[in-house]
Amino acid sequence: MMPIEMLSQIKVMESYVFVAPVLFIMVHILRPLFFIPVLLLCVTGGVVFGLLAGTVYSIIGLMISSILFYLIIHLLPALEKRCKRLEEKLLGNELSLNTIQIMLLRMLPFIHFHLLSFCIYKKSVSFTSYLRTTFLTVIPVACFYTTLGKTIQEISISYALPLVVMILILAYFVRRKQVIIKWQTFFQQNAA
Repeated sequence: MMPIEMLSQIKVMESYVFVAPVLFIMVHILRPLFFIPVLLLCVTGGVVFGLLAGTVYSIIGLMISSILFYLIIHLLPALEKRCKRLEEKLLGNELSLNTIQIMLLRMLPFIHFHLLSFCIYKKSVSFTSYLRTTFLTVIPVACFYTTLGKTIQEISISYALPLVVMILILAYFVRRKQVIIKWQTFFQQNAA
């Protein structure tokens, strides 16, 4: 009787092995509706599933979420206009982010994930281009925060704060350098 009970317990545990990742990915997909930060989910993935599985599940969830964002923004032009206004308000209308900048900004917990998805959407020429850029910008986020979740007991604020500062400095140095000359200034200099 004992081996049969053990087998039934093993089968129950095996069923949770498949259910937990699916639920985790579903939470990633529903994350924007509940305003759950990406950081929180990726850290949770590291704590619950470990480094490798947590990273893979987070990448899958973030990619599906980004694909849904792309499809929804195509179906709802009002959402595209709203995202454009938000982008202009937060990033300015003269700013155009490159892939490395988006990658670094996604690492910061206070930057809206789908605002950066909108930046990728705007600069992408096709759905494949959008997927490729999204995938490249999602990998570091998932790896970093899942690793953070795996080692959360050992990290202190004295390590976390310099890391955030370093990411901000990197974002500054890889920015696209542009010179903006106002119309009046341009003609005043030429007239003199």
